[in-house]
Amino acid sequence: MPTQNPDILAVYNSLCAQQDALSLAVQQTTDPKLAAVISTEIQEVAHRIILTQNLLFLADAPKLSPLVKNIGAASQQLTTAISQIQQVTQFLNGVSSYLSLVDQAIDLAKTLAAAA
Repeated sequence: MPTQNPDILAVYNSLCAQQDALSLAVQQTTDPKLAAVISTEIQEVAHRIILTQNLLFLADAPKLSPLVKNIGAASQQLTTAISQIQQVTQFLNGVSSYLSLVDQAIDLAKTLAAAA
């Protein structure tokens, strides 16, 4: 039976955790503009969750591990940015940095899957 790629699973779990944090943040805001900003970022994260779901059974690829470590660090920074969400620019920069790293990992995984 095939097993899930632990690196892709780590990215997937990170994305799910961030989506949960963003969902909580949008529920707690009373600012409609901020709610719209958060909702847009939830959609961005959700899109990447779907992409990683499609790659979960990719064969182990050591090239992914360094990217996943960087995603973990960026995820911690994003968690901090979400806790200070009223600073919208810093929040958006945090999301952008995090998703940029996630995109690198997804792109590498898709390339490796296509080559397999």
